[in-house]
Amino acid sequence: MQTKISQAILEKTPSPDKGKTIQFADTELRGFYLIITPTKRSFYVQSLVNGKQVRAKFGDAPAMNAKDARAKARQILVEMRDGTNPNEERRKAKAKGITLREALNLHLSAKSLSAKTKHNYTYNMEQYLPDWLDKTLADIGTDRTGVRLRHGKITKQHGATTADSCYRVLRALYNRGLREHPDLPSNPTNNVDYHGLKRRKVDANSEKLKAWGEAVLKLNPIRRDMHLFIILTGMRRTSAIEARIDQVLPGALHVPKPKGGSARAFDLPLSEPLQALINHRITENAIYFRKSPWLFPSESKSGHVAEVQQWELNDLTGHALRHTYATLAQESGVPLAELKFLLNHATNNVTMGYLNPSLDYLRTLQEKATAKILDALGLEYNGTWPLTLKE
Repeated sequence: MQTKISQAILEKTPSPDKGKTIQFADTELRGFYLIITPTKRSFYVQSLVNGKQVRAKFGDAPAMNAKDARAKARQILVEMRDGTNPNEERRKAKAKGITLREALNLHLSAKSLSAKTKHNYTYNMEQYLPDWLDKTLADIGTDRTGVRLRHGKITKQHGATTADSCYRVLRALYNRGLREHPDLPSNPTNNVDYHGLKRRKVDANSEKLKAWGEAVLKLNPIRRDMHLFIILTGMRRTSAIEARIDQVLPGALHVPKPKGGSARAFDLPLSEPLQALINHRITENAIYFRKSPWLFPSESKSGHVAEVQQWELNDLTGHALRHTYATLAQESGVPLAELKFLLNHATNNVTMGYLNPSLDYLRTLQEKATAKILDALGLEYNGTWPLTLKE
C-alpha cells in the first residue's frame, strides 16, 4: 500500500488479524516503509547496497514517531546508497558488546556439560579473571599483549598449571563468542606461550607398592576399600567416589557420567575380588549407612567420600592409582586396545572405532589385571573380603 507515512497513519490504522501484516511504502521518500503486525508497528528501509537489495528495521512505535522515523530513514538510505549495510553494522555493534561473562553463559547453556565442568569453567573465570568478566570480548581481543602478560602474571602468582588451565577455558569461551559473532578480533590466546607441562610420571616401584599395600589395610574400612577399588579398576577419582549401589550390575558397575559426560557412559567389568569388595561394602553400608545410595558413603555434605588424599599412602592416591593400574594391567598381558576400553579412554581412530569387545571378554582381562596388581601390592584374596597380606 502506497501512501505518505504520517503520524495519523501510524496511530489510526487498525491492527491486522493474527498471522497477517499491513505494509505501507512512503510516496515521498523511496525506500521508507511502515509494517504493521498484530503486535508491532515498525519502521524499515530498503535499498540496493553494493548491488544487493537490503531491507533493515530501524525502529518501533511508539518509541519513535513518524516524523523522527522519516528523518532517520533518510539518513540510513543515504548511507546504504554509499555502500553501508545497516544489518551488518548492527551485527558488528552487537559483537563489540558481548562480554566475557555473556560468552561464559552462552557456552555453559549451549553445551551438555557435567556439573563439575561447569563449575570448573566458572571458577577459573571468577577466581583468576574476575576483572575481565564484564569486559567485552572485542576489548580483550584487541589487547593481545595484555592477554599474554596476564597469563604470565597468573603463572607467577598461582603456578604454570593453573595459568594454562585458566587460559584453556578463556580460549574456549572466546571461540564460542567468535562462532556467534565472526566480526570479533581473532582469539588473543593464540598469542600466549603455554607452558605445555608434561604428564606427571608416577614412581611405583616394587618396594613402594608393597608398602602401599600394607598401609592401605590399616585405613578406615570405607577409605581402605575406596583406594583399593580405584587401583583395581583404574577409575578416575570423581567416578569412583560417586559410584552408587544402584549402579551395580551382575559382574559389572555401570558408570553413567564419566569424564566426557553421559555420551561416554560404560559398564566396568568386575573381577572376582572387585565383586567381593562391592558386596562387602553393600553389606557394611546397610548396617552403618542404611539410607545412603553411595558405594563409599561418609558424613560429608555430599554424603560420599569427597577427598581421596591420604597421608599414609604418600603420593599414591587419586589419579596416580589410575597410572599404576594402567602400567600393571599392561604388564599382566592386557593388550593396549582392550586397556583403552577398561580405562574408558577415547577410541579416536578408525580401527579402534570398529572394536566392540564383549563385557565377558573384558572381564577375563580384568581378572588378569587384578591378579597382577594384588601380587604387586603384596596382598592376597582368599574368597572373602577384606584382603590380607601375603605371608
